[in-house]
Parts: sequence; C-alpha cells; structure tokens
Amino acid sequence: MRIPDMIVASALGLTALLPAAPAGASSTLDGYPSRTRYLSNDAPFVVFGVTPTRLDAQAGRLVLTFVATDRLEQVNVFPFVRASPVAAARMRTQVACGPRDAGSWDCAIPVADLLADLDGGEGQLGLRIEAHGSLRELGQHSTVIVTVPVRRAGAVSG
Repeated sequence: MRIPDMIVASALGLTALLPAAPAGASSTLDGYPSRTRYLSNDAPFVVFGVTPTRLDAQAGRLVLTFVATDRLEQVNVFPFVRASPVAAARMRTQVACGPRDAGSWDCAIPVADLLADLDGGEGQLGLRIEAHGSLRELGQHSTVIVTVPVRRAGAVSG
C-alpha cells in the first residue's frame, strides 16, 4: 500500500513552518545537515530522521526514526561510509530494523567500525534503508538513502 501523497506532503510541510536549528544541533525535524532522499516510496514507510544529524568520527551509533503507516514485513538498513559524495562507498552488513507494526519506531545503527575505516576522519556516513510492506506484493517496497556528514573528533563545526 502506497502512503498517500497528502500524508507525506503534510509531514514535509510541517517542517517548513518550524525555524531551522543552529548548525550544532543534534536533531531537527528537517534533518539538517543530514539529507534524506527517497529513491522509491511504495511501502507504508516514512523516514522521520536520524539522531544525531552530524557525526563526530568517534561516534558509536546513530538512531534512525521512522514511521510505519501499516505493517512492515521487513526494514533493513545497509550502513556505508565514503570520503566524499562521489567517492566509492564501504558498506557494512545489514542491520534489521523490522518487521514492525504500524507506529513510530527507533532503530539503533552501530557505526563505530565503519567510522574507524574513514580515512582522515571526515566524510559521509550513509544509510540505505529498504522497507517492505507485504512481501507478496512487489510494489510494496521503499528505498531511502540518508546521508550524515562526519567530522574529525574535536573539529569545530561551522
């Protein structure tokens, strides 16, 4: 079942009404400076955000928050790191965040081992999220990419 465009538009419209958080904020409704991109969105699934929205290279985990508007049979997250948006990505094995009933959910994603592999301690951590409604219906699949900037431990954010 596809999430009605009106629901998604309402959720996204809400963020336009709220003031942007300062650059050092660890969580905002719009996700800045993290980025969320839907490659497909045909499952009853909406990414609500990640915490923190910017990582220190010494971070141990990231929390993904999502909403299931109906039951999800699978939610799999494939974390990766890369030195820049155009660099090759190093991927980690998947983290299972579902199945889940309808509702709001948090899923902790371990990232310390990936960040340790990031040369120079700066770059980007990404989550490729694949959510499935009914596994019997091929159309109930969503793929979302969330990227989070990573800075060296102790670096001043700007």
